[in-house]
Amino acid sequence: MTKKPKIRKCLVTGGVHSAFDLVRFVCGPDGQIVPDVAAKLPGRGCWVTARRGILEQALKKDIFLRFGHQVLSGKKKKDIDELDETLFKNKDQFVKVADNLVDQVEALLCRRCLEYLGLANRAGNVLSGFEKVRAALKSGRTNVLLTARDGASNGRSKVCQGLDELRVITTFSRDELSKAMGIENAVHLALLPGGIRTSLLRELSRFEHCRKTVIK
Repeated sequence: MTKKPKIRKCLVTGGVHSAFDLVRFVCGPDGQIVPDVAAKLPGRGCWVTARRGILEQALKKDIFLRFGHQVLSGKKKKDIDELDETLFKNKDQFVKVADNLVDQVEALLCRRCLEYLGLANRAGNVLSGFEKVRAALKSGRTNVLLTARDGASNGRSKVCQGLDELRVITTFSRDELSKAMGIENAVHLALLPGGIRTSLLRELSRFEHCRKTVIK
């Protein structure tokens, strides 16, 4: 039986979403706000929708700063989904919010995606090489293609030729794919069903929405 995803509230928009569509943040004992993309760090946290524009909005509106003050002022253990403005009065309380916090989220999600890709490869859920990838796509074994963004466009066209309803992911460079796979010159990869494919695709979605290239 498939486990139901946890539902969390975005501290910026007030919208309620699956935890897979948000990013958790925690405030450490030293007042440092830290992205918790795996949602496993201890302490009180808050959740923000995994969209670059909303994360940047949280910075501009001092959402993370106010969240930190609330954590350091309170004694409850649960994550925070509503801000208590009365706890923001102590301006001397030291909360540290990095100016590049959104870029940190982007980098962490990128690394997480590539780690998942490596796990999927070790589990036998990724095919590499033009002929193997083309055969898997043509036979209908999979409809998910990862192709290096700096790979030749004519090579991408050939591997996709005559095939409809493919999900083509061009997020990563040849070097990034090669390192994740532990092979040289990884340009075209077919992601097979099973294993951690669902988790990888979810992480890819979060990452793609948090990248600087996303149009808000």
